[in-house]
Amino acid sequence: MKQIGEEFKNDSITWIQTFLYDFGFGQFPLPKQWKNISIDGVDDEGRAIMRKAGSLLWEMNVPTDFDNLMDLRGTLTFYKMLERHQTFCEKMLKFPQFLDYVQNTQPDVIVLDHFLQECIGCLSHLLNSSVVQFSNWPIADGYITSLNVPANPTAIPKTGTPFSGLEMSFSSRLTNVIFHYIIVFTRYIQIHVLNSLFAREGYPQVNVMDSEAQRIIYAGRSEFLFDVVRPINNRVKHFGASNCKDPKEFVIWLPEDTNSNVSIEQAVIPSYPTDVISYVSNNSSLFSLCERNCNDKLKKSSSTWTYRSDLFENIPSSVVKERFERVVHQFPTIQWNIINSSPFILVSFGSVAQVENMPVPHLKSLLNIFSKTTSAVIWQTNSPIEEILTKRNITKPDNMILVHWAPIKELLAHPNLQYIICHGGINTINELLLFGVPVIGVPLQGDQGSNLRRLADLGAAEIVPSSRLSKGDLEPAMRKVENNLEKYWIRSTQISSMLKYYRKLHSDDQTFWLRWTARNGKQLRNRKLFKLRYTGDEENIFWMEILTIPILLALLISY
Repeated sequence: MKQIGEEFKNDSITWIQTFLYDFGFGQFPLPKQWKNISIDGVDDEGRAIMRKAGSLLWEMNVPTDFDNLMDLRGTLTFYKMLERHQTFCEKMLKFPQFLDYVQNTQPDVIVLDHFLQECIGCLSHLLNSSVVQFSNWPIADGYITSLNVPANPTAIPKTGTPFSGLEMSFSSRLTNVIFHYIIVFTRYIQIHVLNSLFAREGYPQVNVMDSEAQRIIYAGRSEFLFDVVRPINNRVKHFGASNCKDPKEFVIWLPEDTNSNVSIEQAVIPSYPTDVISYVSNNSSLFSLCERNCNDKLKKSSSTWTYRSDLFENIPSSVVKERFERVVHQFPTIQWNIINSSPFILVSFGSVAQVENMPVPHLKSLLNIFSKTTSAVIWQTNSPIEEILTKRNITKPDNMILVHWAPIKELLAHPNLQYIICHGGINTINELLLFGVPVIGVPLQGDQGSNLRRLADLGAAEIVPSSRLSKGDLEPAMRKVENNLEKYWIRSTQISSMLKYYRKLHSDDQTFWLRWTARNGKQLRNRKLFKLRYTGDEENIFWMEILTIPILLALLISY
């Protein structure tokens, strides 16, 4: 959301937020000229929910594990999060700064992070302005049905399920339908609760379905080219990778440097901060073991860069050297000599899934699997390294480089990269599509299973459910990719070429449609004919009410 606001440099921006969970970054620092209306809801209850969810991520897909539908732990945690959203939305409704803003300001356009935020969506309705609902998620069919776009669950895999858009078995279709009606039932309850809440607080004109009916555009981060085939209309927009820079801007090492005798010492002699030098010296056993022992085990060269040779063309070596110096200065604990001279596998599970919350047996199993590959493995843990190794009494394999944070985009553009093992968040998927890198996906939550399934359908990914990590299923997936690496790279680069061409034609979609909404939204909302009225939710509620009739009759007869 911050990135969207920064595109409108000459406009007045107001940032409205309920900040409930701290993933280690704190609240985003906002430009000084922005007006900030925020409620800080980070508390012990929220931290407890984060710890619980953070541990569950490594055992099952949250909120629904489609390999074990009877395991409801993720669902219960999810509902606790929804309750917190509701509680702090009510606080925002009574927040003096927000009420003052409602009474004295009418913005031209509201960009609403709508996902699971129906209550916040109702708050936006109080501002009587044009709304673009835009979340950092793919297009979700649970919402497009409200735009009169059909999404038959017997034919179209629901967002959040691991089912293929190419074909589904009967059992998959049945599960998909059940999941669909669980969502419908949940929304039915939400609508009733929220309508009652706003009526009780003196806003009877606020209605969930009516507020959604007034929204001009529904946008998501998925790419139109690679989304599941489905009916669609012109109010659904795929902004996709429009916020991603050209992969060429992240090249820090050239293939000819890999094949030459250039070393990190010849390329750069950075001046590290004193605290960094002290940390590396005191923890040398964590970082130098691989450099001393694993060179004989690792392959000495990599040719995967040849599949995307255009990525490294026409970039001055002086520019690459300058970038490399900057990155080494920022990430001095990474053994760049290993990265620059040997093939490597990149591992990252995103900012939410922290390795410190991973059960010890899972962690030991993964380290054992990684130790068997002939490539170096660099793992961004999002957790203190000493917490993982020293406190848990775990020995790091010689070929592993464990770091708290890593320059992911620069590593995706490295000529020695073999493939990536990751969680499949939508931003990561967009980057993989642009950089043209094969992936082994381990979906942990929400939309990630759907995102990775789209890549697998395209032939550029393999998927390992998180519930299968402890059973060693990652190892055969790695062998499969490594034995067929050429096939995966060719397919990944083909997809990347398609996306780059498409992005040239749609490079300014996000800014264009947001400004278009600001200019035309009021006219669209006030027109007399062809009003913005959705029937999808009304139909769902109608059938839900019809369904309750035989249930009530059965209960009456039983008594």
